[in-house]
Amino acid sequence: MLTDLTLTDFLKKLGSQEPTPGGGSSAALAASLGANLLSMVCRLTAGKKGYEEHWDECKGENAGIAETADRLRVLIDEDTEAFNALMASFRMPKESPEEKKARNIAVQKCTKRAIEVPLEVARLSRRLLTKVPRLALIGNRNAVSDIGVGALLLTAGINGAVLNVEINLAGIKDEGFVRETRDTIKNLLEGVPTDLNAAMAKVHERL
Repeated sequence: MLTDLTLTDFLKKLGSQEPTPGGGSSAALAASLGANLLSMVCRLTAGKKGYEEHWDECKGENAGIAETADRLRVLIDEDTEAFNALMASFRMPKESPEEKKARNIAVQKCTKRAIEVPLEVARLSRRLLTKVPRLALIGNRNAVSDIGVGALLLTAGINGAVLNVEINLAGIKDEGFVRETRDTIKNLLEGVPTDLNAAMAKVHERL
């Protein structure tokens, strides 16, 4: 599993000529890093003197943030697994009509999976990004730069995941699925610059 590798080994694999891990797993990793930074800020705020009025809020938020961070970590591997499965479906035999039919079904199924994984990354990242402006306002001031980095990483996770959704949509024959997915992407991206700018403005204000 990618997440069991050392950081050095992961980066070496990422920079190799092998197709995996690639952009999808990298987007999930960026999002996971961002989520864990937000979790850290919540922990550095709850229980700290001077932030008493925000202790309960940060504790409550951290429960969901930490859970999401764990899921994003799992998605690092799931994205590569989905890509590998898709590549395997392309290698299926296609000599007879029966083989062609089985191959086409498998390709479509695996392509949808290769879309569903980054789409989940984008959804989870987007949900967390909405929390950042508030955390930038109430979080421990000593960790305000970490909030900013977290916001940037989550935004990278969203945009990177969406790119991986879009490149795979070209291979889907189900027009209804394509339309629905494009609508989902549009909704996910709406307001991202607003939330990011609001968070970064507050971060710079408190630096």
